[in-house]
Amino acid sequence: PLDHLYDEIMITRSNDTASKGLCVSLKVWHPECWVIELTEELDIGLIGYGTRTRPHGRTTTLYTIYADTEEQIVSAIENIRRHPQVFTVSEVNQNHRQDVMSAPGNATKGLLIDHDGRTQISDAFLSRGFVHAEPVDGNNGYEYWTLLTNHGRSTVQMLLDEICDEMGAEITMLGISEAAWGTGLGGLPLHRLTRRQHEVFQLARQNGYYATPRRTSAKELATDLDISTATLHEHLQKVEAKLLGFQSHAE
Repeated sequence: PLDHLYDEIMITRSNDTASKGLCVSLKVWHPECWVIELTEELDIGLIGYGTRTRPHGRTTTLYTIYADTEEQIVSAIENIRRHPQVFTVSEVNQNHRQDVMSAPGNATKGLLIDHDGRTQISDAFLSRGFVHAEPVDGNNGYEYWTLLTNHGRSTVQMLLDEICDEMGAEITMLGISEAAWGTGLGGLPLHRLTRRQHEVFQLARQNGYYATPRRTSAKELATDLDISTATLHEHLQKVEAKLLGFQSHAE
């Protein structure tokens, strides 16, 4: 009976193939993840660039750690070194981001981290036919994933349910759409943002402020953030200037 059920599932998946690739945006929590634990405890974010666990479970991942001050970065690195799932931490020069690293109110550093990959959720996605469209952004106790797949929408939901059951994860789908050319070519440079700008931009993006047609208004976002509409626009203007590569001197 189990073999028959497995065959039915595989047939369903093969029949549910998207005519165009899909881009899936997810908010992810899963237990025993050092990135989630530390970004919930500390005022930092960690942007991880694609990795895959080696057979014995050990893996190496390149991260950009970001915070509002250099002091927060130094303290966070010490916390990362002490975490039982982390084996070694090496600092990496990021010369191509010197313009970003010198920006007031925004500190970043590259880290090459050797850690226990068995506690990560990466392989659960990659083994089911998802691939990275953007670096994984860990902040405020969650990971934000943007993935590409040629599975159809119903299969995507089936696979996410499987991952939740397998990993004890909580996955919220923030968006699913046809993948456009350019998706995943470097991703958004979120390390350019201050913590507050990051929070505002994530909320705007998740709620569909940048969707066409727009699914939320500036007034609704400002209410959610308990700020004025003028302040929201000021934050978003600075965010857009940084992400598009323009210089913004007002912080």
